[in-house]
Parts: sequence; structure tokens; C-alpha cells
Amino acid sequence: MWMLLSSAISPERYHSWGRREFTADLELVRLAATVCQEVNPDLHVFTGRIVSGDQFISDRATKDKIINVFKGYCTEMEGAAIAQAATLNDIPFIIIWAISDKADDSATMDYPEFERKAAQDCARLTAQLVAHIK
Repeated sequence: MWMLLSSAISPERYHSWGRREFTADLELVRLAATVCQEVNPDLHVFTGRIVSGDQFISDRATKDKIINVFKGYCTEMEGAAIAQAATLNDIPFIIIWAISDKADDSATMDYPEFERKAAQDCARLTAQLVAHIK
């Protein structure tokens, strides 16, 4: 299982106000990566760009195109809205994802098992991250 911590979210299309990228709070990214390794030592933690779009990516060709064009570590469909709202309101943010598969038929566990483990891992991370921020 992998945990990805965002250092930038890059929407696939320009918004009407011209913003194409929302940068997460780098101190929160650093802290989350450190805390995640402490509380979930079995996970691989990556930091980098998360690409947000309007489709679920499940095939290698689309994945490769996104990597080449946007230099993203993963795709998702919700984080850019959070990043946009936080940025417009000057609120530091971080987007954290537990990645279930690599869109290349290499998944090693079924989704219900992944979901259970990801929930436990994210709960540990969130509890310790909040404790460090206080």
C-alpha cells in the first residue's frame, strides 16, 4: 500500500480565473510524511503532484499520458476542490491519499481489504498529525 502526500494539485483544465495549480502547505507535507512513517512504517510514502480530473483512470495508456503531460504521481477527482477553496481563503492545506492500485493490473489485495486497511492507516496518521499541529 502507498500513501501519497500532495505538494501540488494540478487540475487538468485551466479554470476561468487562470489558476492551474494549487500548492499545499510544505510544512504540513513534511510533517505528514514524517508522522506517517512513524505510525505506519509498513507504508511507502510519496510526496508530489496529484492530478485532479473528471474521470477514473484505470488503463496504462491514460496513466502514461497523465504522467508525461502533468508529471503527476496519481489522479483523483476531489482534491482540487478542497485545494481551490483553501487557497482562495488563505487556509493551509494538504491532500493525503491512500492509493488502492496503480492502474496497471498490479493490485495485490481486493478492494474491501484495502479499504479496511487504508481506513486504519489514515486514522492513525490523522490522529498523530493533529496531535503534532496543536
